[in-house]
Amino acid sequence: MSLGIALSRLKVVSWTHASILGAVRVIIGPLIGFGLIKFLNLNGFAAGVLLIQSCMPSAVLTYLVGSMYSERKVVDSVASVIVTSTVMSFFTIPIVVYLSLKYFQ
Repeated sequence: MSLGIALSRLKVVSWTHASILGAVRVIIGPLIGFGLIKFLNLNGFAAGVLLIQSCMPSAVLTYLVGSMYSERKVVDSVASVIVTSTVMSFFTIPIVVYLSLKYFQ
């Protein structure tokens, strides 16, 4: 609910900055997850879960902690990163789920 309130009065700090950070989160996350799968030698269900979880968008908890301890400009920046990573994840999650089902079934 706090994020919804913040979004209602969201002032765009920098969509470019938010888009870059959101893309890093939803693209680099699965790459790191895949690296962990190989490093830990996981397979099957555990590998699929790790890969899917690694592509999820930024968590709202970062916004809540930021709203308690940071200034308003930083909190607005965090909220815009959460929004952009969530929108980007609409495209990346189906791809990662497909790859998880194909390779880790």
